[in-house]
Amino acid sequence: MPYKTPGVYIEEVSSGSKPIAGVGTSTGGFIGFSKTGPMYNAKMVTNWTQFVKLFGGFDPRFKLPYTVWSFFAEGGSKCFIVRAGRDSSAKAQCIVKDGAGADLLKVKDNYPGEEGNDLWARVLKVNETKKTFSLGIYKGDPEKEAPNLLEHYSERTLEDIDDIESKRFTISQLAVGDLLPAEGKTPLEGGSEGKPSDPITWMGTPANKKGFHAFDVKDDVNIVSAPDAAGNPDVMKYGITYCYNRRDAYFIADPAFNTDLEGIEKFGEAISSPAGYGALYYPWVTINNPNTGKRVMVPPSGLAAGSFAHTDSTRGVHKAPAGVAEGFLNIAVALEFELNAAEQENLNDLGINAIRRFSPEGICLWGCRNITADAEWKYINVRRLFLYIEESIKKASTWVVFEPNDPQLWGKVKRNIVAFLTRVWRSGALFGGTPEEAFFVKIDEENNPPEERDAGNLNITIACAPVKPAEFVIIQISQKTL
Repeated sequence: MPYKTPGVYIEEVSSGSKPIAGVGTSTGGFIGFSKTGPMYNAKMVTNWTQFVKLFGGFDPRFKLPYTVWSFFAEGGSKCFIVRAGRDSSAKAQCIVKDGAGADLLKVKDNYPGEEGNDLWARVLKVNETKKTFSLGIYKGDPEKEAPNLLEHYSERTLEDIDDIESKRFTISQLAVGDLLPAEGKTPLEGGSEGKPSDPITWMGTPANKKGFHAFDVKDDVNIVSAPDAAGNPDVMKYGITYCYNRRDAYFIADPAFNTDLEGIEKFGEAISSPAGYGALYYPWVTINNPNTGKRVMVPPSGLAAGSFAHTDSTRGVHKAPAGVAEGFLNIAVALEFELNAAEQENLNDLGINAIRRFSPEGICLWGCRNITADAEWKYINVRRLFLYIEESIKKASTWVVFEPNDPQLWGKVKRNIVAFLTRVWRSGALFGGTPEEAFFVKIDEENNPPEERDAGNLNITIACAPVKPAEFVIIQISQKTL
């Protein structure tokens, strides 16, 4: 700007540098069955109490609650939940009437399922003079043993009752005028999980945003599993494919309960996918129900996902989530099957990760392989490290779009990426004694010739040398002759 008065002026000038911040890697994404909660809508929870409030607690019919609890117990701190179900599921509702039997209000549960049939609407404190009343919605009969009051609205008129903003219920006015509902209670009815013959919507589509695709609107979902579909090869393979298409998430598959060694090998072959976007752990794990203290057998994906998250926070995404330290399972008390080294040999070759007991360490994740035949992407930590690098660079490079595609821009972009990868190398994630040995970044005239620039392309070539896990430790000992 032009200056007209003598003096000292300060101007802030952009350095042209846009530091690349690493993205998160440890947010869970779990899809399965629950007692209640919104269906096909990814909801974030950061602790077990939040999950119980929104989706209900433990239920012996469902594996999702145990998976979420295991995730938090093993070190996870944030996840998104998608309640799966059938499109034919129904929501419970009731009609509140006046003393003459006329329909005045409809109270509808926004969450489908049979759990809604345990809800009650209760009208009380009707004031004939003011034409107001109070409405409470309870879980359990409000006139019997300790009902749980979910929502309460005091001194409402018939006209303003449907202006209520509620996430859980829809309250609709069915009549007009100075009418008042009769005091009393009315049960909600008609809630169902849908026709048993109807399919469960696991996959969904990018258009309907159901099933796995309910996660489409959540950019920070990193570790995905579907525990209530354990053993279903179509769902497990689709989960891996979904993560592959996202390019920023990783899937943990679950086998069916009581699968023998021959069965787990066939299952692993059935869901094996290219590029290493998923893992398979075996066998199921026994944990203690924290409410009852009784033992319950659960699919391993929740414990593994929690271990992933804990390892990411303490060691980094480049560290394999396995071994007697990072792979130790805090809440595991027993295993469905006790595997030995000989039994694990074939599983390892197929990319199936064993969960084993060691003495005195305890029960541990004892494998770090992807369920893939692609040798380049054999290891979990290598695949997840590249997801971290790719997504971090992608999100931090949006400022480059529409900038003049010239050597000045190339230099800025290269400096940013080199600075980021140098930090990754210093964290121990890349192999090499110097940054030059660990990675290189190329943005120049050679990979951006005139015809590429004319097409609007900016080509960036990056190569990294990831650190591989020490999967086999060989110690050679010989006698020394004096």
